[in-house]
Amino acid sequence: MQAPGLSETEQLISVDFHSHTMYSGDSTTTLEEFGEEFSRSCLDKVAITDHLTCRGARELHRVFGDRVIIGQEFRVKEGEMIALFIEREIPPSLDAREASKRIRSQGGLVYIPHPGDKNRSSMDFETLSQLSSEGFVDIIEVANSKIQNHLLMREATDLAQKHEIAMAAGSDSHVPSSLASSFVKLKGFHDSSSLLASLSGGTHIHYSYCDPPRTWRARILPSVAEGEL
Repeated sequence: MQAPGLSETEQLISVDFHSHTMYSGDSTTTLEEFGEEFSRSCLDKVAITDHLTCRGARELHRVFGDRVIIGQEFRVKEGEMIALFIEREIPPSLDAREASKRIRSQGGLVYIPHPGDKNRSSMDFETLSQLSSEGFVDIIEVANSKIQNHLLMREATDLAQKHEIAMAAGSDSHVPSSLASSFVKLKGFHDSSSLLASLSGGTHIHYSYCDPPRTWRARILPSVAEGEL
């Protein structure tokens, strides 16, 4: 998929906007495994969006610097939401409007992952359309490697275009091998504002289905620090 506005000769970077480490609980990817796979991949940047915590993202940010975008995936009353470019965790179970305000108060961006996917606690399209019309959404994920239904992704694209919301893609990687299976090629950026400018300037969306089974492996995780959630 290619959004209008990009020349084939422009210098672009590759970014996976949705990924997980072992700190998500349902992922088996250690920080070492994540770092090794990221280093081998085609990606220039990656957003680490673990469930309820930014701990893994912070640790890998110390290793890779601004090539890692600190994010968090969490559930609001209306479905699932991702915060990008945040410093403090967003608590779960807020309503979407309040969560959006808390994300933006940190200078972050509101990213809606896998909308309409009934296999997960995703936000439905009617709710997403209403929130978009009210200005509470910054980016809609229109390609996710755990979704095979192209019609679902087409509906997400149509909704984003209707409301003039930026579009992005992510692998939703829970195992190392799926990192970078879906990503975006776009002009370089360094913060939330320049990311939105880059996305609005045109993108290439690269998608491939990749949802390998997660073989159970024992993980000994440090306790979540008090006040982190």
